[in-house]
Amino acid sequence: MDTLYKYNYWSLFLMILFQINSTFSQCFSCKQAPVGTIFCDDFEEEIPFNQKYFEYNNNGGDFIRLANTGRDSSFGMRVKWQAGEVGAGSLSKSFGKTPDSYIGKNATRPGENFDEIYWRMDFKAQAGWIGGGPAKLSRALCLANSNWAEGMMAHLWSGGMNDYFLGMDPASGIGLDGKLKSTKYNDFNNLRWLGFKAGKTAIFNDANAGKWFCIVGRVKLNTPGQKDGVFEFWINDTLQASSTNLDWHSTWNNDPNTMHINAIFFENYWNDGSPVEQERYMDNLLISTKPIKCACDVTTQTESTVLKASIHVVPFGPNKIRFQGDLTQFPLQIIIYNMNHQIVKNETITSPQEHIDLEALNPALYILHSKQTGPVKLAISK
Repeated sequence: MDTLYKYNYWSLFLMILFQINSTFSQCFSCKQAPVGTIFCDDFEEEIPFNQKYFEYNNNGGDFIRLANTGRDSSFGMRVKWQAGEVGAGSLSKSFGKTPDSYIGKNATRPGENFDEIYWRMDFKAQAGWIGGGPAKLSRALCLANSNWAEGMMAHLWSGGMNDYFLGMDPASGIGLDGKLKSTKYNDFNNLRWLGFKAGKTAIFNDANAGKWFCIVGRVKLNTPGQKDGVFEFWINDTLQASSTNLDWHSTWNNDPNTMHINAIFFENYWNDGSPVEQERYMDNLLISTKPIKCACDVTTQTESTVLKASIHVVPFGPNKIRFQGDLTQFPLQIIIYNMNHQIVKNETITSPQEHIDLEALNPALYILHSKQTGPVKLAISK
């Protein structure tokens, strides 16, 4: 049951949100990007895409940045398919060493070799979505030359029963002799396919339409001459599939002039076309050298029934709040986020006698969070 605290000083309203087993996604912000980040885009800043990516296809306005389309009503990317449409736009990001200036446009950390990366994207299909998985979602690549020949591709695209699942489909454009065999983009005849594996979560089932999912992939190139390459992916921090014995590049990377992992494509390509006009949404793109967790803090059922019962948020004088409850639950780390996922306050309360001053906050909706209270909405108006 939701509990409403109403307080008349500055019209401050506090609503305790008992959201059982829900991820507190408000804590994601590119301004607070985790250690290891190569590139981050939460779409909150209005920066032209031609200043961030090396290619952006908006498909005539079908794939665009819009307010209230991202997680928690933030900015995000709206994808619209017309009935029968196959391609609905894409974003292509390069990083590290690239084979030419076009692919290298806006590349992050140019000139570096990346043999292991993680990448994240948040995804939601509109309520009422039909048709299962729309094929291509994202892929990590080694673009080996200016003709876009691929040294490797780590695909995340739909598959499994009724295409309800996301699957991983690794492929290499390097022969077992360590020579580049691929000659162009999607040169399927010259690729070595290393084994498709479907995930465990039916994110494209019609019943999951309208729900956000956080998807994280990981690729690690093999040690030259060994079969120890990795490809795996997670949905909402749950491992879906993993291969740890891949021969991505044979001995190709013994040559210091070869390309390594240098691009991620975020795609909207439906091989068979959409059965109807419908939309899906993207948010929170992240490329990193370190493992990526979807959750910042997760409110579990145990926390909701035990911790929330012992700590209460109460008004205390104009523009102030206190936290009352069991002394054993202190100290409390209290973080307040605005609706753009930015931290506006981060304080530690050591006793029920201390308070947090809200006077500096502008009139707006905020989210207060601690492990002991769970998420709390703060609607402030002056």
